[in-house]
Amino acid sequence: MRGLDAGEVYAYLDRLADQLQAMDHELSASRANGERLQAELQRVQAELDQYEQAGDRVNEQVVQMFSQAQLVVEEMVSDVSRDARERIGQAREHERRIVAEAMNTAGQQVRSYAETAQAQMQSIVSTFASEVGHLGTVTPTEPAADAFFTDDPHPRSRNGHAPGTPG
Repeated sequence: MRGLDAGEVYAYLDRLADQLQAMDHELSASRANGERLQAELQRVQAELDQYEQAGDRVNEQVVQMFSQAQLVVEEMVSDVSRDARERIGQAREHERRIVAEAMNTAGQQVRSYAETAQAQMQSIVSTFASEVGHLGTVTPTEPAADAFFTDDPHPRSRNGHAPGTPG
């Protein structure tokens, strides 16, 4: 028989079967690893989806919070503006009262001064009228007129002598 050696063929087939079995074992391990990786990938994708959904919710919450904050700020600005307008109005009203009181006080002082000046003028005019009235009743030739204007118990005439004395 001069052909193939059966031992060598069987040994080759055994090695081939061992290699095939090792490759089958590796393939099974690779498939198991692939399935494990596939499951891990699905789990990670599910977590990623959850994170994305949570991120979307957080983004929505952030947008809502910013919207609420903007509304609060607008309300605060409105309140501050309203308060400022009220305070300005109160300040203007206070200013008007102060000016009115000052004008009233000044008017009273001017009236008081005018009344005092008028009373003094009336007194001066009355005194002047009285003096003018006395001047109208006294004649310069009458000796009694001189006695009226002097404090001397012995009045003298214009020539320096007592009235009724030669001189």
